[in-house]
This record gives sequence, structure tokens and C-alpha cells, in this order.
Amino acid sequence: MSFASLPLWRATVILVKMGLISVPLLVAVGAVAVAVAIAFKLFKYLTSKSPSWNPFRTDSRTEIKPKVIDQKKRDAVLKQGFNRDKIPENLDAIVIGSGIGGLAAAALMAKSNKKVLVLEQHDQIGGCCHTFIEKGYEFDVGIHYIGDMTYQSVTKTFLDQITGGQLEWEPMNKVYDQVIFVEKDQKPRTYPVISGPGEWERDLKKRFPDEADNISRLFELIKKVHGSHTGSMFVKFVPMWLVKILDFTGLIHFITDFYKWNSKTCKEVIWDMIETQELRDIFCYCFGDFGTPPSKAGFPMQSLLHSHFSNGGAYPVGGASEIAFHIIPVVEAAGGRLLVRAEVNQILVNDGQAYGVQVKKGKEVVNVTAPIIISDAGFFNTMEHLLPTSVAASSHLWPLVKSQAHGPACLSVFVGLNCNAKELNIIHKQNAWVFTRNDIDKLTVEYLNMTREEAMDVDVPLLFISFPSTKDPEWEKRYPGKTTMVIVTLMPYKWVEEWAHSRVMKRGDEYEIIKKTFGHKAVEQACQLYPDIKDHIDYVNIGTPVSNRHYLGSPQGEIYGLDHTSDRFSVQNNALLRPTTDVPGLYMTGQDVCSCGFTGALYGGLLCASAVLQRNLIKNLTALHKHIKRDKKKEE
Repeated sequence: MSFASLPLWRATVILVKMGLISVPLLVAVGAVAVAVAIAFKLFKYLTSKSPSWNPFRTDSRTEIKPKVIDQKKRDAVLKQGFNRDKIPENLDAIVIGSGIGGLAAAALMAKSNKKVLVLEQHDQIGGCCHTFIEKGYEFDVGIHYIGDMTYQSVTKTFLDQITGGQLEWEPMNKVYDQVIFVEKDQKPRTYPVISGPGEWERDLKKRFPDEADNISRLFELIKKVHGSHTGSMFVKFVPMWLVKILDFTGLIHFITDFYKWNSKTCKEVIWDMIETQELRDIFCYCFGDFGTPPSKAGFPMQSLLHSHFSNGGAYPVGGASEIAFHIIPVVEAAGGRLLVRAEVNQILVNDGQAYGVQVKKGKEVVNVTAPIIISDAGFFNTMEHLLPTSVAASSHLWPLVKSQAHGPACLSVFVGLNCNAKELNIIHKQNAWVFTRNDIDKLTVEYLNMTREEAMDVDVPLLFISFPSTKDPEWEKRYPGKTTMVIVTLMPYKWVEEWAHSRVMKRGDEYEIIKKTFGHKAVEQACQLYPDIKDHIDYVNIGTPVSNRHYLGSPQGEIYGLDHTSDRFSVQNNALLRPTTDVPGLYMTGQDVCSCGFTGALYGGLLCASAVLQRNLIKNLTALHKHIKRDKKKEE
């Protein structure tokens, strides 16, 4: 065998041993080669032409129309039941699930003149954006407040374009969150979280003057780490071989600092920088917005969350269902449909290619075909339940099924109050994060590790309390003389897992006792903070992790998809969790593609549509956003 015929790696090893190539030179050449490969891939991604239309080619906003209040008219849009006759012909794509990740992907494809069918297993479109009405009260199930909506941010521009500009947002108070420590026999200690440039930082320095320098350093770090997030997305667009080289050589750290800080937990960073335990807890107070305790989540998660709300929170005018209500017409305008009570139980695959879905409709099974299948059902559902086992097990994503954990599940308590909010001494346009003592990480971990019986004998250690009706300026028009309260806390799936396959509303007395014990305890603790509400409680509905499993389709009642640990956001895992799968024709969208919550899932939809349409939609969106801001400046 001649030297020239040897594989490149073997020839290189021989040359190094012969002393003809030095190791430093080899490393330098390798680094240059990787840099050139990165530059080429980035240039190709930024400049390549797509066969699809640019969904952001023009500003799609129209004059805001009056709100549709008639519930029958709203249901006619949000609750279109599935049957064969409603399936459009010649579909371009099928989306499984109607959370904001699925809706965003569908809307962007529709704006690129693609005919899309969205299938939702629940009885209305929206996923965690849906609402329900019981006993004359309307409750949101997942949209409590959203950041970046109080000004013309890129995210707001994005939402404006997929809702025709019809979605309005009501700013919350300048103090949008309160952190409250309620310990027995002590007066509650309340700390405001204030929006606006430097406002919260200045307030904390007044309250903790000995920590002023530490507070400054931590806010500077939060800003720095937030800025590194965009660069971390790079790994979702380049080949995995390049990702592995970037990770192995450490060159990824020349692109972004995100992964360096992700290797440290929230607890490691904040506990190291801040000396006072109460102040540490204040900086970590809202970890419930991604669910993973500070000792398990990477520091960037907390940084992204604080940055997301730095300009305040906002609530959709007219309620959370307005989001889906205004996206649906955009999808339908291109010939698509959004149908409910359409349980997809299998993704159809032939010769390794996804080509359709199987829908279970009562005893009937309906096969629907399209060249593109997009799953908004979550990573675990897609891999473990929807794909044929032989296909899923041979995927390079299969190891993540074994290595990653389901995100946290929760207990939700929906309370109707039979009076106007103005009559009550409660928080208006704010949220309360309530803890029963300091060291909220330890407090949470201890609680989640308890048995169900142990947990039933103690106070619920962390509560998110909100009065949604006070955030919506349209509420009084629809429900005069009524107020709603929502309480959310973490609850392990294992505490109620034995009823996972029982029929909803018919799970038996033991389940009802357990559910009510936790739910009523949460209500009692809320009444201690807001005693005025006690005499006005008119309705209570309690949802557990198995409720989430039934209504949201989450396999273990999780509300944030994959657990947001530092390992989930490692270089290679973050790269693997991209919209494009190794099953041709199958794509993923939503929280597991990007990050958790409404905004994370929304951008999961953007990344997914980018992959399907073979367009750099981030570039297209940014260009339109700049154009809108320029026009707005001219008008001023």
C-alpha cells in the first residue's frame, strides 16, 4: 500500500512520528481548518437562497379590531373538531400539537404559502395558552406573564407578524413580582422586583448595603451571560462532527461564553458571589419559571430569566386564549386547518422516511399524509410514543431518552372569588413568590424528595400566587363582579402516578382526598397572606401532574418539557436538540428545541420553520424588525 493511499489520519500520525510535522503545527493547522469550516457554514447559512417565501417579507400588522367576546364565536375558531372531511388536500405539512411552538411554526409556514394541518388532542387549540371556563370564571393555565412585550422588542415583532398585529399586551405594575418569606410566628418579609434599567439593582443595594459591590458584579455578569445566549444557538445549525470538534478543542468558547457558565450551577455562581442567604434566595426566587432548583440548573438559565423580565412583565389583553385565536386565521389563510380532539398515536414511517400520522378518533383510525411532519408533542413523546420503536431506537437522539430527565410537574389551584378585585386587599397586576423559609434550594429539594405522605403533613414550601383577572383590562366587560386567583407549586409526578391511566373525573376517593389535601393547603396559605379573600371563595379547581398529562399530553405531567439542568444545555446535548432529526421528513418544535416557557417555545417554532423552509428566518425577522423601528422613529 502506498503512502498516498493511507487514510488521512494514519498518514498524519506517521508524519508526526517521523518528525516531519510538529504537534503544535498540527494543532494550529487543525484550528485554522475548523475556523474555516465554521466560517464557511456560517456564510452559507447567512447567504444561501431558499426556495420558500420569506414570511417576514412585509409587515403583516393590520388595524386592531374589537375583541370577540361572544364565546360561541370564539369556540367556532378555537374548537374545530376533527373529522376526515375537514382535512385539506395536498398538505405541505402536519403539526402534532398546538402549543405556541407548533402554532408559530405553522403560522410561519403559512406565511410562506404552505398548507399546514395542526392536530390537537385536547378540545381546544393553544396548549398551555388555552383557557377554561367553569362556573362563570375563566382561567389561564400557563400564561401568567411574559417579558419583552412592553416595548417593540424582536419578540414582539415576531408575535405581531403571526397574529396580524391583533394581539395586545397590558403592562403589569413596575413592581411585577414580590418575593415573600413567610416563617411561622414572624411577620412576612417582602421584597419587590422592579422593572426598568437599574431599578431592581438600586433597590437591592439599599436593602443590602453591605452587599452593594457584590450586587453590582452579579448584575454585570447576568448582562454578560445573557449576551452570550445567541452565540450558543450556533451549534443547532452546523454538522454534529463540527460540534464535536468545537467542544473537544474548546474552540466553542471563542464563539460564546454560554457553555463556560453553563458548566456552573446557579447555586455555585450566586452562592459564591453573594454572602447573605436571603439575598441569594432573592436572586434565585423565580427558578419556578423553569422549574429546576438552583443546585441543578446552569447559571445561564437564571441570567436569561432576569434579562427577559428586566423591562417588566405583560399579560395578553382579553386573556391567554387570544394568542391562539389570532394565529389560527393566519394558518387558515393559506388553506390550512387546526383541528381538535385529534389524538395522534403514531408517526407513519416508510423506508426510514416520515410521511404521515395516524389519528385516533374514537374507534376509528385515520391516516393523514404529508411530506413534512412537525412534532410539538415534546421530545419524550416523540421518541418513546409516536415514532415506531425500531426507528426511535436507531436514532442518534435515542441516548438522550436515557440520559435526560422529564422536567418538573406541578400542582395548580384555580380559585374563583365572587367579588370585584377592588374590594380586596390583594396584589394587582403582580405575582407573589412565597417561601416558608430561607435557603429555597434546600427547601425545594427536601420537599421534592419527600414521600407523598410526608409532604401531606407539612406546609407547601413554595407558592406562586397570581390574580390574573386584575392583569386584564378587558376582564370586567366579560366577568363583572368576579375575580380569579391561581396558585402554582411543584409536585412530583410519583405522588399521583398510580392514577395516570384512570379516567379523568373518575379517579376515585383516595385521589380526590390527596388532591384536595394539597390544594386546600395551598389556598389556606394564600388566605394567610390575603385574608380578605377567605369569605369570597366561590369555586376551587385543583389540577395535579396527572391532570397535566391528560389535558396537555405531557407524559409525566411536566410543564417545561425536558428538565433544564446544566447537562441538558451542554454543547453536544444542546446541538442534538435541534429541529432537524435524523428521520427524513420529521422535525421538532417547541420548548425542547430551544428553551422553556412561552418565549422559549415560540423561538423553537422559529428555529423549526427555518429548518423546514431552508431559510435564515432569524435574519429575515431581524431585518423586518429594524425596518419597523425605523418607520416608528420617523413617525415620532
